Amino acid sequence: MSGTPSSELHCTVLSRRETMTSTKLVFLFSVAVISLGTVRTAEADLPHVEISNWAIRFGAQMWEIGKQVTRIREIKERYQSEAKIEQVDGFAMVKEMAEEMENMMGDKIEAIKRIMDAAEQLSVSHPRLSRQDLYEMRQRAETIEYYNAKRLNMYHKSGPKAGELLDNHKELIMSNSQHFGNVGVNTSVSAVHVPTNVFDGGPDVMNGILWSEQLDRIFMTNYESDPSLTWQYFGSSTGFMRQYPATKWGQGEWEPDLFDCRLRPWYLQAAASPKDMIILVDTSGSMTGVRKEIAKHVVLTLLDTLSENDFINIYKFSEVPVPVVPCFKDKLVQANLENVRELRNGMMESETSDIANFTSAFTTAFEILAKYNRTTQGSQCNQAIMLVTDGAPVGYREIFEKYNWPHKPVRVFTYVIGREIIDTAATNWMACANKGYFARVTSLAEVREQVLKYIPVLSRPMVMYQKDHPVIWTSAYIDIAEPKLSDWLWEIRERRKQRDRSLNYRALLRLISERNNAQSDDTSNVTGNNTRDASGRPTISMTVEQYLTYGNLVNEERLNAHRIKQEREEAANPANNQQHNRQGTRTKPKFLMAISVATPVYDRKNFSVRTANLLGVAGTDIPVTELKKRTPAYKLGVNGYSFIVNNNGFVLHHPDHRPLDADGLLKPNYNTVDLSEVELVDSDGGPRENDTYLMTMRREMIERREGETSFKVRVHHDGMRRVSVRRQRYYYRGLKGTPYSLGLALPDGYGHFRVVAETEVKRLMADHNINVSSFFSGKNWKIHPDWIYCRYNYDHLKSFDSPEAQVMHFVDRTQRERWRWNSKHPRPSHDSARSHKQDDNFYCDKHLMQSLIFDAQATEVFDKNISLSIDRQDPGLGMLMALLARHAMFKLFGISVAFVATRSGLLRWQDISTIDDKHFSEANLNAIDQTWYKRAVDQYSVEPDSFVYSVPFSTGTGITNESVVTASHAIFVEKGGYKAPAAVVGLQYKNSAFRETFFNITSGCTGGVQCRRTCSSGDLSCYVVDNHGYIVISKEERDTGRFFGEIDWLVMDSLIHYGVFKRVRIYDYQAVCKDMQGHRSAANFILTPLRYMKWFVQWMVGRATWLILQTQIAHLMNPDWAWAMEQEQADYHNEDNDESPGPTPTGGEFMADGDISIIVHDEAVTMDNAYANKTRPRPCDQQADLYVLQPEKLFKGDKPDSVKGKQNCNSNNLGARQCERHYSTHKIPHSNLLLLVIDTTCRCETQKQKIEMEEVRVNESLFCERPQENLYRLRPSVCLSYHPEEEEIKQCGKGSLQLPSLLLMTTTMIYSILKAI
Repeated sequence: MSGTPSSELHCTVLSRRETMTSTKLVFLFSVAVISLGTVRTAEADLPHVEISNWAIRFGAQMWEIGKQVTRIREIKERYQSEAKIEQVDGFAMVKEMAEEMENMMGDKIEAIKRIMDAAEQLSVSHPRLSRQDLYEMRQRAETIEYYNAKRLNMYHKSGPKAGELLDNHKELIMSNSQHFGNVGVNTSVSAVHVPTNVFDGGPDVMNGILWSEQLDRIFMTNYESDPSLTWQYFGSSTGFMRQYPATKWGQGEWEPDLFDCRLRPWYLQAAASPKDMIILVDTSGSMTGVRKEIAKHVVLTLLDTLSENDFINIYKFSEVPVPVVPCFKDKLVQANLENVRELRNGMMESETSDIANFTSAFTTAFEILAKYNRTTQGSQCNQAIMLVTDGAPVGYREIFEKYNWPHKPVRVFTYVIGREIIDTAATNWMACANKGYFARVTSLAEVREQVLKYIPVLSRPMVMYQKDHPVIWTSAYIDIAEPKLSDWLWEIRERRKQRDRSLNYRALLRLISERNNAQSDDTSNVTGNNTRDASGRPTISMTVEQYLTYGNLVNEERLNAHRIKQEREEAANPANNQQHNRQGTRTKPKFLMAISVATPVYDRKNFSVRTANLLGVAGTDIPVTELKKRTPAYKLGVNGYSFIVNNNGFVLHHPDHRPLDADGLLKPNYNTVDLSEVELVDSDGGPRENDTYLMTMRREMIERREGETSFKVRVHHDGMRRVSVRRQRYYYRGLKGTPYSLGLALPDGYGHFRVVAETEVKRLMADHNINVSSFFSGKNWKIHPDWIYCRYNYDHLKSFDSPEAQVMHFVDRTQRERWRWNSKHPRPSHDSARSHKQDDNFYCDKHLMQSLIFDAQATEVFDKNISLSIDRQDPGLGMLMALLARHAMFKLFGISVAFVATRSGLLRWQDISTIDDKHFSEANLNAIDQTWYKRAVDQYSVEPDSFVYSVPFSTGTGITNESVVTASHAIFVEKGGYKAPAAVVGLQYKNSAFRETFFNITSGCTGGVQCRRTCSSGDLSCYVVDNHGYIVISKEERDTGRFFGEIDWLVMDSLIHYGVFKRVRIYDYQAVCKDMQGHRSAANFILTPLRYMKWFVQWMVGRATWLILQTQIAHLMNPDWAWAMEQEQADYHNEDNDESPGPTPTGGEFMADGDISIIVHDEAVTMDNAYANKTRPRPCDQQADLYVLQPEKLFKGDKPDSVKGKQNCNSNNLGARQCERHYSTHKIPHSNLLLLVIDTTCRCETQKQKIEMEEVRVNESLFCERPQENLYRLRPSVCLSYHPEEEEIKQCGKGSLQLPSLLLMTTTMIYSILKAI
């Protein structure tokens, strides 16, 4: 057995029905010899018959309780009598859903084309204001009025101007819109965003803002005709972006505004065709100090301009060119987030030395690009070399003649670093002679603007063709977030972690000091095993590290309570939080996933010289949630799902796509998750082993073919703590006019059948005169919050306090005489009068609404608090419970809530008490998406008459509130040999009541016989374990919710060995690993006079430099120097922490901490404890072994059977008394549980093993393969990289001979030198 010496553990399955082979007899004989004759028979050790009776009685009693409380029989009879079973045609379904998406996407293309046409015309017809005109306007104190998105609705918070608008700000009336992500918008106007590094008073920017204001009427017309449109925008090549509708820019007070529309995926992909790029970075001896820093930022900004359709590599060169990432030598890699991150990290460390060998560098770059062009690899479109240097001695004409002339397939862009460089003739010639562009970068402030000049050059062929406006579609990405912002947020998180740890360190010192000063008799009776102190406060035992990390929130239950408190505080103060509660608008996720469709906009003005200018890009967003609406979950059924794949094999959406980590931050590779990383094929292979069926489906979806396939997959639940293995059938089809394919996954069996039961409102009213609104009486019901039942197409037509109020509004409308269903998603209509007419401007899903009404009628009995009619076929307990009123049963059996959830998203419940801080209905709104719903449906095929039981993980550590046991059961309709799920019923028990019921049964024997050994006696350990190995009931309440292997791995390993549990390895290919960055220990703070002097000089120079930059003194001396400073938040520091803690304090005794008592283990508490180890995230693969019960191993035919085993103890010490520890395992009927009883008379050493995700370790050669796996991809269909007349365009940049700022150079150099000391 894995991890266990064979001499320590010998387990034998003892079955009355089996005869042993001679081999087994020999093995048993050897075990007996080792046991030295002290072995007793298994039957004598454990009361196996009684254990079996306990399991049967407990299972039967809980089944009867659940069956009566949840009204299983009444609800099932209603569905069985009136519902039909319909077989699902997967091909027809995927075709219907794909056509819906194609129509919606086609409408968006038409909308952006209208924006594009209008923009090209307006830019030509608008009279241009010159620099002189703008100067004269400023002299006359005239201003150009427009809505700046960063200067809206901001007021003075204090002082004499409190409540007044800030200077240069405007006020704009806004109203929250659910359609636009629950933010305030004004649909009458657009707003303009100008990047931090762009001067909004420049002529090009101001002229663009002026003429683009007239795009508002196009924006409004588009939205009025197509209510499904979200954000529309025009991104200018000058940097500003006009966005409709107007909204206030969303960054917080201390968050940097890093947004620049020219660096967004939709702009970059629309502005130029895909490209292969090699960046050559000069690291010769002259590239030091400020030059080196500027060069690094040039490269990092170039990386920001790449998309997943581009290919990239970076070489540093002095004597010889060297790739910044050794794994990428002689290659181009796809510019996805993961590869770009590797290149970024490679640029962080670079040494400068020797003389630059340009010949070797250019030769390497040209040969790599030629190889990829020749072998049809890479983008097969644009190719470019980006040279970053401080100057070149000659033009190296012979290199270009050899590799690039006469056709010039490779463009050369040169970036000369440094203001003091005067001779730029060679680098200028390189760019101009090779269809590129020359740029001089003299400061960090210029980097972005100078780098972005290469994009209009790549767009020239496209602009010169004029008539071709390629339409591009992006991958899914976060709305306004950037990888840089995610890194910044991670840094803020790390600093907060250090702050909290410092505060906890001080609190711990205070607690220890108070304990030392207290009277000893106050705490002498408290030990680590107590649950309450002398004052009645609950106690927690923890390590010093746990306290420093979590404080008195170390307990998971307390952490959850703390989070709930924070959520309530945020909901009570919506002004400081963009999220809103259920009674207002729906909660807005922190990040919104979307795709964009965009097209380039050309400058059609006539110039005196030949030119081809890109005016900008027009586009619109499509939230991923909008795509999901075209694949309604109720049509896909429980455990069915849809997904979309693009031309690179990356998923736009998938139920296992997890873009955020546990802390709510973006993962490093959040939008480049491949289909093969979310569909986990069930196989015995290792990580990332490609399955033939999956790879075939992936290739056909990339090629947008129609197809079907089937294979077994592993599906994880509950944060990768549980796993299910099932066969799924896949149907897929390409989406015309896009690079996407839609796929549907349906479970084999029940996944291909649907319950069809609908109530026709008009017929019901005519035949029975019933008001269908009566089916929704009371307040104990809710609907799925994300499903579209009926809605008005525009928010302003009518607002509702909740989704339930919206549904009831339309239920009432369905009963009116002239009601008609608008069951088609809205399409563009240019009838403005009709578009604002409330009566007609709505959408209703007829089938979903009528199914909801039927379900409400079928489950109406669930709300009745009456006793049930006696079922004469249910003797005993069932008959007695049928006589009880429902609330009486709740109290008698410790039930907190009973519920039913249906296929139409309806949730009903009844409760008599609230255990959790968050009510059951708030935490379980999502009907068929809930884990308990999915598991109940899967359990039906294992045991139809059963409940699935589960407890929260680590329930046993809770101290503030009592936990619950959730039980759920699926109701299937069976007709004509087919069956399909209609609903799931369930209930929640108080954990204490559930345990009490179990121990009442297992504390005695059947027939009133006195038992010598029961679960209440001290020599038996009894566990109720679920079908994934988690403890539901234990003698020790703290074990509840834990994996059984954490308690006794040897017994668990034995059950795995004999097939009771099956080990299933799960992989997480979207994991984030945290690399430690270390911390500064107290030893680093040996304070000498020299160190004090160094700190003082650094502070003085730093403050002087900051003053120069903030007051723009440098700008006065040299107008070209302008630097947008980003304020850096310092690590948390407190003077008290620098004091010596004195004698090393220790824990080990009781200490009062608020409403709880802390028992810190006896450990030294030193200054080093106050420092947190900082981490940096990186993408990685992780794995874990999960376990699934094999119920057939616990049955003999149709009858339950048991598995019994024994463990030899002390077998390594022949001088010690030898004994055996026996265990017996029995299936608990009508459940997913098993009863495990262990004889503890013989004390054995135990091993423990947790279920934890661990990184998949690979050797360096395999690591080099991972970032650039050669998975199949399809290039974009359009490539415009050549125009025969482009050589006539002569604009290729020119240098500047401006003198450097001596003051700024001097202060920067001094500060850099001191920083390096």
